[in-house]
Amino acid sequence: MMKIMKKTVSLLLCALLILPAAVAADAREASGTLKMLAYNVSGIPLVGDFQGSVFTLTNDRAKKIGALLNGSGADFISVEEDFNAHGHLAEQMTAYPFRSYTSGGLAQGQGLNVFSTKSIYNIDRVKWRLEYGTLSGSADALSNKGFVYCLWELEPGVFIHVITVHCDAGYEPLSVLARRDNFRQLATYINENLNDGRALIVQGDFNYKFKRELKDDIVANLLEPTGLTDVWAYLNGGITDPSDPDFPRNASGDDLDRILWRDGSDLTLAPVSKTYAKLLGENGERYTDHSPMLTEFSYTVTGTLPAPDTLEAPVPENGVLLAVKELLWTVVRLFQAVLGIVELPYLIGQGVDIAVNGNMP
Repeated sequence: MMKIMKKTVSLLLCALLILPAAVAADAREASGTLKMLAYNVSGIPLVGDFQGSVFTLTNDRAKKIGALLNGSGADFISVEEDFNAHGHLAEQMTAYPFRSYTSGGLAQGQGLNVFSTKSIYNIDRVKWRLEYGTLSGSADALSNKGFVYCLWELEPGVFIHVITVHCDAGYEPLSVLARRDNFRQLATYINENLNDGRALIVQGDFNYKFKRELKDDIVANLLEPTGLTDVWAYLNGGITDPSDPDFPRNASGDDLDRILWRDGSDLTLAPVSKTYAKLLGENGERYTDHSPMLTEFSYTVTGTLPAPDTLEAPVPENGVLLAVKELLWTVVRLFQAVLGIVELPYLIGQGVDIAVNGNMP
């Protein structure tokens, strides 16, 4: 009897020793494809109702977009400008059980959220330190725009850093300077917090096009400092300088919504395609003024990294507290709008520039 017990214990110990190695082996051998989608849902109250190809009230539009996103087939979805429309959007997205929760309406919120078919952890919301405009410059200062970070579990024990951004809009000089600072702030965050060897994907509304040739310069201020690569540039020859005669100026996809990536020591990512997601209503209606990008990657797990020390699932903020904060922020925004009267000369100058020179591409 004693011999049998000893043998059983020995077998159990062997199994316990072998199991982690088997799991690690499975992780190293894992490969597949993943689809990332970034979608600006034009959820600014009233303003967003006129964006897209048809007039659609905010809540109704959010429900329609939510249903379209739910059937998109993407593994991970980033949305921008969901502000007050978040609840109506989210309730339609039943295929995405892992998600972040609203940070509030337009007055206080970021308008940024993520939806996933797989677990996400460690949500971190960061506000831009520099933004421009209350009456001018696309009124970026009237919301708490910035970026939201999460840790995404692609495979069991294999995690990817994912950041969703909404950068300062506009192409007039002060907006360009603000957006350049957005890129620099994001680069600093990445370099100080996300250098544990894991892969990184950054996507969202960058309000940036290479072909504009402005001084925001995503290459010098974000790509080079962090080792990130722009998927559109990669798939079109890797040329990011519009002055280069081989720059693919007419290739579709050099648009405001972008996706960047870099490999990890345990995971390699290879962009397969970056296409406009055809998320349209029954009669071909568009519900946003953006061109949402659906990007497919192939991936290969090449090793293992220690599990993160902390894994915290997202939790919603107290609804009453959110409502109180929204009220206080609304008062702040009203004061900002009044003080923004000093921007009127600049706003008039913008109008003259557009009338004389036309819109930038």
